[in-house]
Amino acid sequence: RHEMRLTDLSPAGCFVDTSMSFPEGTRVTIYAQLGDGEVALPGRVVPIKTGGFGFGIEFVDLDEGSKKQLDDYIQQAGT
Repeated sequence: RHEMRLTDLSPAGCFVDTSMSFPEGTRVTIYAQLGDGEVALPGRVVPIKTGGFGFGIEFVDLDEGSKKQLDDYIQQAGT
């Protein structure tokens, strides 16, 4: 496991700010501390042109518990 910073978190995906790189389409699982607990966010790497380091993740196959935890966190962060 490596610590990374997530930005632009949404129900559909996020940006991972890191010097690590993965080929487009690579399946990854991000473990994020959201609110009171950790949630597994499986997804695939998508290209994002940032001019810097990092990559986008499109979430795929989120289970209902993870979706709810993610949605609750995003809703609370927006208030």
